[in-house]
Amino acid sequence: MRANARPYEFCGVTIASALPLPPLRRGVRAKATCAISVGRPGSLPPPVEWFHEWRLRGGRSWLSIGRRRGGYLLRFTGLADFVVNRNGTRIVVHPAGDVPEETLRHLLIDQVLPLALSRGGHLSLHASAVHLPGIGTVGFVGGTGRGKSTLAAGLAARGGRIVTDDCLAIGFVDGAAYALPGYPGLRLWPSLAANKLLRAAAGSRVAHYSRKRRTRRGALPVRGRPSRLRALFLLSPRASAGPALSIRRCRASAGLMALLRFAHALDVEDRRDQAGRFAGLARLATAVPVLRLRLRHGLSRLPRAADLIRTYAGQLGRRSGGMLTS
Repeated sequence: MRANARPYEFCGVTIASALPLPPLRRGVRAKATCAISVGRPGSLPPPVEWFHEWRLRGGRSWLSIGRRRGGYLLRFTGLADFVVNRNGTRIVVHPAGDVPEETLRHLLIDQVLPLALSRGGHLSLHASAVHLPGIGTVGFVGGTGRGKSTLAAGLAARGGRIVTDDCLAIGFVDGAAYALPGYPGLRLWPSLAANKLLRAAAGSRVAHYSRKRRTRRGALPVRGRPSRLRALFLLSPRASAGPALSIRRCRASAGLMALLRFAHALDVEDRRDQAGRFAGLARLATAVPVLRLRLRHGLSRLPRAADLIRTYAGQLGRRSGGMLTS
């Protein structure tokens, strides 16, 4: 480990980073899986073979991914370039000018690291997770804005312990799936400040361009060790009518195809990488119930929804299928 690098724990691996990452747990192992350094400001020149791009509403480019000699380039337009080597063990951060450090940390922790670790065969989902004492961990899987962190916050406010927010890494022991601790907190919209516990937990902004805030370190109960994964809830778009909450169990094959959409993958064109990810997700969908969850709009329903999810998760061992509505 380099002298100026600090060790951190993230999703079951140790990271050595020259960029301070205070939102993460400090590591204790000397040997790191991934080393992070900071390079010169400014965009990197070609040659780059661009093969994937995400655009924001309105068409503006947000993230472009390309191949370059020895690995990959991830370019967040106007913010930073991240160079990742072929197997995801080295990351170099190149800020685009005077970008705040909090923004670089956000891009690194919440965007780049999950993709980089996928190159080393680490299985993770775009999901938040909470450990429920006496039950195990439940995960909430879905796209941006579906309410993953909101539901995790609701369960944390009612006795749960945060395992991770937005990146759920999964390991297997004797055929059982375990949730590995990731980021020890939540990223929440200011509207959740109406909740007394979350108002007290509110911390710094996630990034200079976002209204979301990270909860203060130690303000919410967290789980710092692996926990048996008991259920994965796939979040459907919020409904404007109908029951306040509905849960429907998926067949293993349907659950697998749904999870594949939300698995982290840096190189979506690497067939060998995709085959390994598919095998891991098939194992996961067989070992853990995958359930469709739909909520009606309105934060006032959150406490009731959290109670129902906890009750449902506690009864999973005695359920063979079916649907719950309330």
